[in-house]
Amino acid sequence: MNIGFERIHPVPEYPPGTSLELLRGIPWSSRRDIVNLFKSGLKTSLRECQLGRCCFCRRLLFDDYATHLEHFLDQASHSDFRYEIRNLALSCGTCNIKKNGYFASWTSRYRRLNKPAAVPTPTFRLPLPAGAPFPTAAADFRWVNPYIHTYSEHISIQRGWVFQGKTRQGRRTIRGLRLNELADIERRALTERLASRGGVLSTLVGALYEANHHRRRDIAEAVVKVINRRRLFGTT
Repeated sequence: MNIGFERIHPVPEYPPGTSLELLRGIPWSSRRDIVNLFKSGLKTSLRECQLGRCCFCRRLLFDDYATHLEHFLDQASHSDFRYEIRNLALSCGTCNIKKNGYFASWTSRYRRLNKPAAVPTPTFRLPLPAGAPFPTAAADFRWVNPYIHTYSEHISIQRGWVFQGKTRQGRRTIRGLRLNELADIERRALTERLASRGGVLSTLVGALYEANHHRRRDIAEAVVKVINRRRLFGTT
């Protein structure tokens, strides 16, 4: 499976007219021009660096509306890194929603068990004191970091979008994002792509193209579903 990129390198520059100092202290949700300039410029740079793929699942990013600027160390625990470029990457909406859900569950469980004043982020191993520089040691991250880790050393992706963890970081990332649920999503998307083609011949040509990304069994099942659906509605 083509993962597109191993890690984000080199680190993108701050868009012209922005800098970490100028952005410091501004809420992420702010509509100020400098924030909009930073977000739009960084999105463009990251699309190029990431070869148009999600930083977590490595699927292609299509709709810009469903593409998220993802904070690897969450804002609630690490507000100092809100505009730190090395803490930001592009993710698909599916992975971002799954990550936010996991973080919320983690926070709730941690507070219930430990009742702390602050909750550590699940993607990082150690607490960071206020004012500490952004961490860069690979061993300190509990999940696969898109800037620091080489993706294929930690996660492999089989045809049909089956994810396998090679290391603890890889397995935690897969488990936290529920990446193997993407297989069902991709199978549904495969069927819809084939269904959008004109006729049987066009569907079979599309099936041949999909062979690079999906298992033969999944493709065959999708083709049968599409043909049966057309027969049912008299469109074959």
